[in-house]
Amino acid sequence: MALITGSASGIGRDIAETYAKAGAMVGIADINLEAAQQTVDAIEADSGRALAIAMDVTSEDAVNEGVQKLVDTFGAIDILVSNAGIQIINPIHKMTFDDWKKMLAIHLDGAFLTTRAAVQHMYQDDKGGTVIFMGSVHSHEASLYKATYVTVKHGLLGLCRVLAKEGAEHNVRSHVICPGFVKTPLVEKQIPQQASEKDIRLLA
Repeated sequence: MALITGSASGIGRDIAETYAKAGAMVGIADINLEAAQQTVDAIEADSGRALAIAMDVTSEDAVNEGVQKLVDTFGAIDILVSNAGIQIINPIHKMTFDDWKKMLAIHLDGAFLTTRAAVQHMYQDDKGGTVIFMGSVHSHEASLYKATYVTVKHGLLGLCRVLAKEGAEHNVRSHVICPGFVKTPLVEKQIPQQASEKDIRLLA
């Protein structure tokens, strides 16, 4: 039983579909419930089992209720993939505090809240499980105009390392996946944004 946040599109959806094909029962957790249901429909059309879960990962209540819904439906949670995220590109001197806080809330608060909710079940009777955080090459490197993104992706490494130590006695493992650029709607949106900041003209 796996819960994947931000799984109505992009990398999250591909992860969910891959898990389902491998036989996992999958919770499609996304702020866009309609899109989440479309992912569920696609998985079920391919003989998989999935559940659409409306989840704003910055809301403690929404996260707790969503995780409980997965457990009530499928009986347990064995895997959490903390994938939900957004991108806001701006140089530090132009980044608004509201955008800074929004990025931290979705990436870091979301990772913390979903992890805490998941391990409440994984720790029971030391049943164990796996928590996977979707990091980035920016978990290790920096890029222009991505101060907030780089900060949150570095932060996931710290959270993962602490969970590795705390979760070990309960048979819970943690990992961070750090991909480079993947052609998703998020990345496609970044290209013209960064070109604008760097005054680069894009060719058609």
